[in-house]
Amino acid sequence: MFKFFLKSLIIFSLFYSVSHAGTGAATEYKVTMTKLELCETGSATDNCLNPVTISPSSDSGAVDIAAVDAGVAAASYGNLNTATVGTTYTYMQITMSRAMTITGGDGTCVTKSGASGSVSASAVGQAAAAGADSTTLFVPVSSTLGDHINGADDSLGASVTADGNIDNNDTHFQFRQVLSKPATLKAGRIPNVTIAFDVSNAVGAASTTCTNAIMFAAEPSITITLD
Repeated sequence: MFKFFLKSLIIFSLFYSVSHAGTGAATEYKVTMTKLELCETGSATDNCLNPVTISPSSDSGAVDIAAVDAGVAAASYGNLNTATVGTTYTYMQITMSRAMTITGGDGTCVTKSGASGSVSASAVGQAAAAGADSTTLFVPVSSTLGDHINGADDSLGASVTADGNIDNNDTHFQFRQVLSKPATLKAGRIPNVTIAFDVSNAVGAASTTCTNAIMFAAEPSITITLD
């Protein structure tokens, strides 16, 4: 089994790009991972080459990646024993639910209790003065994402949307992330795996009119290391 950690990262991009969109920190950011795959040398942001599944048949459960301090484990999920000895891996592909339990805001607008989003709509927000509540936000529908993301209409990524797209019938999405350095598995040695998240800009608001349906899940920064 390996662990997921929260620590400071430096690279950030958004699931969603809109005019007047702002982002801010999350104090709660619960994700549910449903599949983890390692991708061989030759993989790229738009292609997980010869993927090998390293996660169990069950999902990770709701993992709050905003609730732990730097270097503290948030969860354990997956087993590298299924990977191939002697093979070099350069990417990981993560399949996750689009629905995330989030508390936070962009400094102007914050999440509102009972105002959940959906696969096809953002959530209603409220002014920051009211204080942020826990609610369900979704990775939004978009056709202008980076090619490291695509939608999936099932938890195992059996049927996926074109790279850079998430459709309103997609319940999940795939995310491909390059490893911090290539990793070659050796006989008798199972490497440590660290998946680090930064949620300092992981809550999005698409307008300054907080009472509109504007709140969405923005993309946390992710760094993956096999040592």
